[in-house]
Amino acid sequence: MEKEFNVTGNCNPKRHYMADISHKFEAVMQLISKGKYFAINRPRQYGKTTMLDELERRLENKYVMIYLSFEGVGDTIFESEASFSPRFAEMLARSLDMFHPEIAKLIRSTAHNIVDLDTLSIFITQFVQKIDPDVILMIDEVDKSSNNQLFVSFLAMLRQKYLLRERGKDVSFLSVILAGVHDVKSLKLKIREGEEVKLNSPWNIAADFTVDMSFNSAEIKTMLVDYAEDKGVEMDFDTIAGRIHYYTSGYPFLVSKICKNIDEEEASQNPGYNPKHWTLDDIDWSFRWTTRPTYTTTNFDDLIKNLENNLELYNMAFDIVISGAALSASYDNPFVNLGCIYGIFSSLGGTLRISNRVYEQRLYNYMISKRETATFGEPRLSRPAFLKDDGGLDVAGILLKFQEFMQEHYSNRDDKFLERHGRLLFMSLLKPIINGDGFDFKEPVIGDERRTDLVITFHRHRYVIELKRWEGQKAHERGLKQLSDYLDLYSLKTGYLLIFDFNKNKQYTSEQIRFAGKDIFVVKV
Repeated sequence: MEKEFNVTGNCNPKRHYMADISHKFEAVMQLISKGKYFAINRPRQYGKTTMLDELERRLENKYVMIYLSFEGVGDTIFESEASFSPRFAEMLARSLDMFHPEIAKLIRSTAHNIVDLDTLSIFITQFVQKIDPDVILMIDEVDKSSNNQLFVSFLAMLRQKYLLRERGKDVSFLSVILAGVHDVKSLKLKIREGEEVKLNSPWNIAADFTVDMSFNSAEIKTMLVDYAEDKGVEMDFDTIAGRIHYYTSGYPFLVSKICKNIDEEEASQNPGYNPKHWTLDDIDWSFRWTTRPTYTTTNFDDLIKNLENNLELYNMAFDIVISGAALSASYDNPFVNLGCIYGIFSSLGGTLRISNRVYEQRLYNYMISKRETATFGEPRLSRPAFLKDDGGLDVAGILLKFQEFMQEHYSNRDDKFLERHGRLLFMSLLKPIINGDGFDFKEPVIGDERRTDLVITFHRHRYVIELKRWEGQKAHERGLKQLSDYLDLYSLKTGYLLIFDFNKNKQYTSEQIRFAGKDIFVVKV
C-alpha cells in the first residue's frame, strides 16, 4: 500500500509518513513500567490517539493492553451505575476479542454479577488477579463523557483502587492512561441539573505527563527523510524541516498538512513546481495554500468554534492577532488556560501568543472576513487605481487613500473604537486589492509583542508594512530601526510605516524619509 502524509484519524507507520519520536514513547513507557496512572491532555489532532496505538503495538508482548474509547458509545451508558458497569465490562471484552479471545471469554463468563460500581470494582480485582502479565487500561476520548457525574464516580473508584493497591490491600490495573483535550484532574463538572458548577478532582493520583508531543525540527526531518527515500525526492532536509517548524511550531497535524499539500496539491496549483526537488518556496506556498481564506478543515473549524463560543477567548485572540497586544500568559487566568488547552495560545517569556503561525494567519483571515461582512456598504479600494506598470502595487498610494478614508469617515469616532479596530480597518480595505494575485500575512517578531508587521506578496513583488501606535519620538525612532532591520531580512530597501495616533490634537501627515540606507514612507492617521 502506498504511503501518504496523514491528516485524518490516527497514524499507522505502515501507511503513513511519521516523525520518529521513539524517545517520547520510551518516556511514556517508563511511566507505565512504574505503575503510574496519568492523563495525556493535548489539543485536537495532536497525536494522542497515535501515541496510544503505538504504545499498544510496542507493549502488547509485555502486558495485556486494553484500549477503549468513549467516542460513539452514546449517552444511555451513563444513565445509571446499572447501565454503565456491565457495559464497561463488555467494552473490556470487545477490546480483547481479536488478540486475546480467551481473556475476553473469561470476562464474559464472570461479568454476570456486575450491577453497580461496587461490583465492577470487585470484578476488576478478580479479573486482574487471574491475568498474567499485568493489565494496562487506556481510555481515549474521555472528553466525550467527562462532564458526566457517573464517569467522575468511575474515576473515583479507580482512584480508590489505586490507593488501596499502593497499600497492598487491593489489586487493580498496573497503569491507567486517559487521553483527551481537557485535564480531568481539574475539570469543572455539573453534578446535577440545577446545581452550581463544582470543581472535582477524581484523578489527583495522576502523575504529571510532561512529554512534549510537538515535533522539533530534527523529528520533522525524520519524516522528510522517509518520504524522500520512498519517492526519490531531493531536498535540504535541515532547512526544509526548519521552515516547516517555523510555520507550525511542530503541531503534528499542521506538519503533516504542510507536507501533504506539496505532495498531492502543488503540482496542479503551481506551474513551476518540481516534484523531485522540494525548496523553501514550496513550504512557503504550502503555508499560503493552507491558510487561504476559502479553505477549511475540521481542525480549523474547531479553532473558530472554540473562539466563537467564548467571547472572552475571542477578544484575547483578537487583541493578539489584530492589535498586536502584549497579554500576560498567566495560567491562573481561566481564559488563558482554556486557550492553551485548545491549542490556540502558547506562552513565550511570560507573554501570550498564538501557538503557531498557521493558526495566527488563519485567525487573521477570519477576523478580517468578519469585519468585511460587518461593514458591508463601506467604501472599498479598487485594485486598478493602485497597480504599477511593473505589475507591482502602489503601496504609498494605498496608505494615502486609507489616510483620506480615515480622516473622512472615522475622525469623530471614539479612541477606544479606533484603537481596537483601526488596524483591522486597514487590513480589511487592503484585502480586495491583493486578493487573487497576492497574499498578505502577519509576521510576529519575538521580543516586540506589540508590533504588527504585514508582509505582502503580489506577483513577484514583496512589501513590508509596519503598523504601530504613536508613543512619542523615541519610540518612533526605535520603530524605524526595527523596520530597517526587518527589511534586511527580506533584502529590501523600501518599507512602509502606518502610525495610529490616538492623541486629540493629532495631524494626518505623510513623509518620505531616508533611514539607515532605506527609503521609508510614513503615514500617520
